[in-house]
Amino acid sequence: MVSLPAFQRLLVARTISSIGNGMAPIALAFGVLALPGATPTSLSIVLAAQAIPVVVLLPFGGVIADRVGSARIIWSTDVILSAFVMTTAILLITGTATVPILAVLGVISGVLNALWYPAYAGLVPDTVKGDEKLQPANALIGVGTNAGYIIGTAIAGILVAAWGPGQAIAIDALTFLVAGVLVFTIRTSSLRRDSGESIVGDLVHGWKLFLSYRWVVIVVAAWSVIVMAWRGGEEVMGPALALQAYDGPRGWSIVMAAQAVGLLFGALVATRLRWRRPLFAVSVASLTLPLWFASLAMAWPLLVIVPLAFAWGWAFEQVNVVWMTAMQANIPRESLSRVSSYDQAGSLMFGPIGLALAGPLVAWVGLREALFIAAALAFLGIAATLVSRSVRRLSLEPESPAAPLG
Repeated sequence: MVSLPAFQRLLVARTISSIGNGMAPIALAFGVLALPGATPTSLSIVLAAQAIPVVVLLPFGGVIADRVGSARIIWSTDVILSAFVMTTAILLITGTATVPILAVLGVISGVLNALWYPAYAGLVPDTVKGDEKLQPANALIGVGTNAGYIIGTAIAGILVAAWGPGQAIAIDALTFLVAGVLVFTIRTSSLRRDSGESIVGDLVHGWKLFLSYRWVVIVVAAWSVIVMAWRGGEEVMGPALALQAYDGPRGWSIVMAAQAVGLLFGALVATRLRWRRPLFAVSVASLTLPLWFASLAMAWPLLVIVPLAFAWGWAFEQVNVVWMTAMQANIPRESLSRVSSYDQAGSLMFGPIGLALAGPLVAWVGLREALFIAAALAFLGIAATLVSRSVRRLSLEPESPAAPLG
């Protein structure tokens, strides 16, 4: 069991911010769709504006995190982000929000997230001493994160319907502020790892090291396609379908809450579960994503949709814990944030495309057909990981880098 004080504060910070994170996607989606003249394409624009800077700037975020220290990056970005999220909330509450303004705020949020994500990958090892504690630590973070996410998604639909999306987003802003203050108290836990190289040199070194792990490159390439389908299907097509078939925000919050419960259950299982071939096992479990999308395409009753959302949440948390543990166990600690930034940039690089194209795709082929396309793309990405020998055989024991891919 992990019981270090710094880790405990990190766990509490992630749990609190996850309450807001559970509310924000639902509140923002239905807030945008409620704007005068808004369509699914409007939602695509706002979400893609936030996603693009994340992909472009993640490698720089990894270099900065290694040089400055993970905790320092995380607390400062959380506090700054809370101000911009609160601005979004005020605009929605006062009825002055427009798609272009929300897109600009999304770009700023994306820049801050590009700094946050790679920093977080390096913070858990800084607060937990000993590689044998990494998997239970990651799993416990998953438990806290998903517990908060469940709370957020469970109340999001009620809050949006009763008060409005702006009020829900305001709560999200406050959770970022509280989380930032908590991480500020453990800012000395993170070590600065300045390699002595220039920023360009660090970027090149991180890229070469990233390429040296064949299993990392294959999984990242596959998940770039999976994430493209996932984000477009869940964040744009899902809310649009909910307006037609599932009582709008109330119905969609039930679906998202079920997914969050699956995430929590998956994290609880991951604290003890040890897969013999972990990446292969979690890839098989990930086939629940295309199955879930296919059920949405058929507009099946919530009695079917909800359990499948739960199953996908469980599967994704297995992927998340296994992947984070594999990276932390096999990547040199002094380069982890840099390599993680390329991992995240690669995995997320087609996400903005999925978000940007989801709305127009719905307008072009129809909502049902668009969801089937998303299901097919997710299936192809998952299948690519299953046919890779290096992925199927990977264990969580440290291994030497393979030859770079040509």
